[in-house]
Parts: sequence; C-alpha cells; structure tokens
Amino acid sequence: MTSHSVAQLAQPMLRKLWEETTETVALFVPDGVYRLCVAEMESPQPLSFRRGVGYREKLVLGASGRSILSQMQLPAEELSRYLADPNQDVARLLSELETIRAQGFAMSHHELIEGAVAVAAPFFNGADQVAGSVCIFGPSVRVTDQRVAQFAELVRHEAGNLSRALGQKPRQVQVTAGSRK
Repeated sequence: MTSHSVAQLAQPMLRKLWEETTETVALFVPDGVYRLCVAEMESPQPLSFRRGVGYREKLVLGASGRSILSQMQLPAEELSRYLADPNQDVARLLSELETIRAQGFAMSHHELIEGAVAVAAPFFNGADQVAGSVCIFGPSVRVTDQRVAQFAELVRHEAGNLSRALGQKPRQVQVTAGSRK
C-alpha cells in the first residue's frame, strides 16, 4: 500500500484526534532511517506547531520517529546506523525503545521544536509490521502532563483502528499453564 493510500485511509482517525484535541495531528511512515510526514491536520489554535506534508526527520528523533523505531526491534549494532549523533548512548536508547514498546506510545518534550510536546503511537500493517506512527503535537502551555496521558490513550486507540483498517489481526494473548487465577 502506498503512503498516499495509507494517508487517505487514516483520515477518519486523524480527524477524530484533531476534533478531540484541537492540536496538530500527523501521520508518519518510515523511509529508510527517516520518517516522512504523509498527512497533517494543523491545529486551529493561534499558538500551534506544524511540520507539513513531506517533512523528513531521522527516526531516532522525536516521538513519532521513536514510536516507529521501537517496533523495529533492531539489535544494538544495527541501531547505531540510525543515530543522529555517533556519540549517542545506544544502551540508553535501547532501554528507551523498550519502554516505548511496553507502554505503546512515545513522548517528546522540547526535542525538535522548543516549546513543543508530542505524543505518538505506532500503527501496523496486515503482516503485523510497523507501518508508521500517528502523532499529536502542540505547545507545552496546553499539552500538560495530564493532557499527555489523555493524548496517549487517544493516539493508541486511533493507531489501533488504523492498524485494523490496514488488515492487522488482533494479537493473541498467550496463556500458559498455571497462569490463571
């Protein structure tokens, strides 16, 4: 599926996030060691941030990129080619990616734009491979810790809806003998 058709398919999910948050929402797809913005709905509020369709940034930078990178589960030696800074601590990055994978979303504060906070969740294709991320971002004066928690829930939910629309099957929960209570 092309990034254009993914962007079209994601429109209802992006619109719902945009209506519920009144912040900028965007859809990113992986592009080598980068991510590419393929859809964006800008916040109607006077103080807002936007990146624009066509914006590219390294996967390792920002919430939308790291949410994608967290699902790629790369070994440390391969992850090193994704680094923005060759002196970056790979062990620390691996730990952060594991946390993102466990919680189902990534967050960044003042990382790519001073004063901006972003919350992003990965979405998957029918082969259960990461296909991109859905992101909400806005100014830190509005995107408080309480709103980050709300945005995380919203973005995970809509990323799940997009994953199902792309053909991802529900994940099976493994129950082992003796684990039932």
